[in-house]
Amino acid sequence: MLNKAIRILLVPVCILAVSVACQATKDRTAPSPNSAPAAAQTPALPAVPVHHFLWHISRGHQSLYLVGSIHALNPDDYPLPAVMENAFRHSAALVEEINLTTVDTASMQQEALRMGGYPRGKSLRTELSPGIYEKVAAGAQKLGITMQRLDRLRPWLGSIAILDMQLTRAGYTASAGVDHHFADEAQMANKRIIGLETSAFQLRLLADLPAKVQQDMLLESLDQAVNFNREMQDLINAWEKGDSAALEKILKQDFGSYPLAYKLLIADRNRAWMPRLLRMLHSGRQYFVVVGALHMVGADGLLARFERAGYKVEQL
Repeated sequence: MLNKAIRILLVPVCILAVSVACQATKDRTAPSPNSAPAAAQTPALPAVPVHHFLWHISRGHQSLYLVGSIHALNPDDYPLPAVMENAFRHSAALVEEINLTTVDTASMQQEALRMGGYPRGKSLRTELSPGIYEKVAAGAQKLGITMQRLDRLRPWLGSIAILDMQLTRAGYTASAGVDHHFADEAQMANKRIIGLETSAFQLRLLADLPAKVQQDMLLESLDQAVNFNREMQDLINAWEKGDSAALEKILKQDFGSYPLAYKLLIADRNRAWMPRLLRMLHSGRQYFVVVGALHMVGADGLLARFERAGYKVEQL
């Protein structure tokens, strides 16, 4: 779903004030007392290599670490893999989409309302077609949301407000996101934190999305409630396994019908980041870069861009 991709995998400013919950559960069924031990019946299988959403980018003496972030996780998903924490400890500075430690949440929320609220005399009722408005109203009613609350918000901000509510109901916490986690660690370790963008820039990205994309985001945020927990769990499970193919599939599914949104939210931003990341590689210092997981994958992803630039890309 496009709304979820933007909200959880791409734009961290969306979740600065949000709480999200996901706890992976694994079924470990004990063998029947009458069963022979599996090892006695079946030859041992070779160990499957364990990978994470972490890559080492290198060429000669130049290197940096690249982490694809889920911007919201459950506290029970911690600790993160030791290899990820070790890579962070051996890096001189943290690089993220925005420097979360300098964001004034109250000011950011006011700016979001300024960009995402309708002026007097306009509302969802006046701006959406009657058929679409009825769908929105019916979906809101099912979720226990009054249209009086939703009417004054433009579709992009309304979709975020709805999804925030679903995440909170599911028990997620934004402060457990990967980028928040490493920003906190960097502060405690007195490591430099570098933001590639600003919160104002990210809000403007969302506010400038085409009307059709915004409308679809709003409808999806209402429709996805039934399968919300399962889809979120599948997403986080793929991230925990370092399954970049699964994330690339999400990328293609979510953005296949929205080429302009793909260009604005992924391709253009990746292209803009690359010169700065290359300068960091050339600096002789070790950087630890954390950006949304969907920025890693696909032909326009950072991994492919580094490979085309002649760097070794190794998943850890």
